[in-house]
Amino acid sequence: MTHVIHLRNALFFCVPAAVFMQGCDLPKQDAPFQPMHAESYETDVLLEYGDGQSANLHLTRCGDALWDAEFTEPAALSGVVLTFDGDKVSANYKGLAFTVPKSALPAKNMLGIATEALDAADAAESLPCTQQEDGSWRYSGECAGGSYTLSFTGSGEPLVFDLPAQPLKLTFSGFTVTEQHAETTDTQTNVSAAETTSPETVSGTTAAETTVTTA
Repeated sequence: MTHVIHLRNALFFCVPAAVFMQGCDLPKQDAPFQPMHAESYETDVLLEYGDGQSANLHLTRCGDALWDAEFTEPAALSGVVLTFDGDKVSANYKGLAFTVPKSALPAKNMLGIATEALDAADAAESLPCTQQEDGSWRYSGECAGGSYTLSFTGSGEPLVFDLPAQPLKLTFSGFTVTEQHAETTDTQTNVSAAETTSPETVSGTTAAETTVTTA
């Protein structure tokens, strides 16, 4: 009889505990996630930084460590184009261009920090990411500005870059891969050059016309 009572008491405490454990979410574990690998792409960006400041821009990745950022808003920045090429940054506004070393820019080189993180993600075969409830994947990393998170869609497209220490947040939308377009353009250029230098074409054009066609 005593054993029966003890067993009943054990069940009395264990059943609620089991129900409680089922209601608790276990910590999510990192899993290998492969970001989309694209030599070149473009995307619209909402840039939020500082104390409630924001800007809109169109970001284009032309290759590894080669980026163009064209601001569209606010009006004070509209038309400004920044080009990141390795350790150099050039700015262009209404035909006025200048180049400065990246090290000479302010420490809070917001776009430079973000593009370096995107380049690193593209170079990695996979990243340890945690899947979120909305289906996105989040990677946690470190950069010169501090700890950051980089979120991706389920298909591997960049979604949000967040660097709380600055603070800095980039939200991406309208992601479009342009690598295929670049390959098509190269093919057309090669065909045009071949046609220009063929015997039939050269014999029927002047030297000046041949040069223009090749370019």
